[in-house]
Amino acid sequence: MKPDRALVLEKEPFAKIAAPCPYFGTCGGCTLQDLAYADQLRLKQQRLLRVLGGLDPTLTVDVEGLPDPWRYRNKAEFTFGEAQGALTLGYHAARSFWRVVDLDDCLLLPEPVSRLMQDARRLAQETGQAAYNPRSHQGFFRYLVVRISHATGKMLACLVTTQGERAQLAQMAEELTRRHPQLASVYWGVNMKVADVAIPDELFLLRGEPYLEDRIGPFTLALHPTNFLQPTPLQAERLYARVAEWVNSAPAGAAWDLYCGIGLVGFYLSAKYGTVYGIDSDAHNLEMARLNASANRLSNLVFHAGRAEDLLANKRFWLVEAKPDLIVVDPPRSGLHARVIATLLAARPRQLVYISCNAQALVRDLTELMGGFPRYQLRRVTAFDLFPHTSHVEIAALLERA
Repeated sequence: MKPDRALVLEKEPFAKIAAPCPYFGTCGGCTLQDLAYADQLRLKQQRLLRVLGGLDPTLTVDVEGLPDPWRYRNKAEFTFGEAQGALTLGYHAARSFWRVVDLDDCLLLPEPVSRLMQDARRLAQETGQAAYNPRSHQGFFRYLVVRISHATGKMLACLVTTQGERAQLAQMAEELTRRHPQLASVYWGVNMKVADVAIPDELFLLRGEPYLEDRIGPFTLALHPTNFLQPTPLQAERLYARVAEWVNSAPAGAAWDLYCGIGLVGFYLSAKYGTVYGIDSDAHNLEMARLNASANRLSNLVFHAGRAEDLLANKRFWLVEAKPDLIVVDPPRSGLHARVIATLLAARPRQLVYISCNAQALVRDLTELMGGFPRYQLRRVTAFDLFPHTSHVEIAALLERA
C-alpha cells in the first residue's frame, strides 16, 4: 500500500520545491519540506476533510498555520548512534529504527539547541563510551533531550544512558554549561528499557536549576525533562485559547480535563468553572501540575492520579462529587478507551471537547459519541499546525448535547 501522502499528491496539483534542509529524504523527521508551506496547509486540510467528512458532509475544517514555520520547536529528542567507529547524534533515518542520521543542524530547532547538540556529541565521543545498539542492547549513550524556553531563551538538557558511572556525565555537564551560558540545567537519566523511548527510569540533576521556566499564554510553567508540552508555543496558546473560547461558562459548575498532563487545559478553563478536575496516569505530571497551578495562583483545580478508565469507574465521583458541565479529553494517539467513552456518555456533559493528533482515532471515537445516548452533535472542528513540514496536525473538535 502506498503512503497516504503519496495518494494525496497523486490527486493534488502541488508543485514541489527544493527542500532547504540537506538531510531531507534521509532523516525521518520531516516529510513535507519539498512543498511550499501554503501547500502543506492545503494538503493537510484536504486530508482532514476526507477523513472527517463521514461525520458530517457539510463540515468545514480550517488549518491554522504558523507565521514562521522554521525554528519553532521547544524540545528535541536526539538519538545516539555509531558509524565507522565514531558516535553519531541526530534523528532516526526514514523507515529505520536503528540507523541514526548524524546532524549538524535541524531547521525546526532554535540554533542554540543545534550548537549544544554538536558539543554534546563531541564530548560524548571523548569519553570513549559506545552508543547504545538497539539490536544488541549493548552500549552506554542513548539519547540527548533538550528543552528551550521561548520565554527566557534558557535551555535544559538531559543525557540519557544505560547504567554507568556519574563522574563522566558530571564532567560533560560542567563543560556544556561552560560553553553554553544559557544552559540552565543538566540532568542524567538512566534508561535500562529495551523499548526505544527517551523516558528514563531514574533522573539525577548534575548541574543547575531543577526546572526550566517557560510561558504559554498568561501562564508561567516550570518544566522537568520528561513533562509533555506541545512543541510549538504559539500554536499551543492558540489551541487552548480556542477551546476556552468555545466552551460555556459555569461559575458554579465543574469541568473535567482528562489526560491532563501538566494541567494547561485546566488552567485555561479555571476562569470559567467553579472546579476543574484534572486526571492523568503520570504522577510526576500531576506533581508539576499542582506546582504550576499554585505558582499561577489557581486554587480551583483538583488533580487525581490514575488511568482515566479506572478512575471513572467510580460512579460516585462523576454522579455526586464532580458531575461535569464540560469534559475535555486529550488522549494518547491511540484514542479513548471504550470504558471512558461509556462514562462520558453516562456523565452527560453539556459540551465535550476532543483534542487529537490522530484523525483516524478521532473519527472512530466521535462516531461512538455521536451515535450513543444522549445524542451529541459536532459543532466545530479546527486544526492547528503544530508540526510544520511533517504530516502531523493537532485537531480540536467541539460536541454539544442535542
